[in-house]
Amino acid sequence: MDELIAEGDRVVARITQSGVSSGAHPRMPRPTGRAFRTEAVFVLTVGDGPISEIRGVSDRRGRFLQPGWDWPTAD
Repeated sequence: MDELIAEGDRVVARITQSGVSSGAHPRMPRPTGRAFRTEAVFVLTVGDGPISEIRGVSDRRGRFLQPGWDWPTAD
């Protein structure tokens, strides 16, 4: 977690995601052993109980290209 900001019923979290491509995934079937590091921002709506809404934006292109996966193309 890089940053956490709260105001009223909203919480904004900016995070860094990192790891290594070490296993299969339905959209990325071959592990490459390469590392990745990307950022994401999530906006959460909270009340007296559980989180009622989550919206997020992340660097999906970086998440594909850094480990060496092919970027999906339209046919």
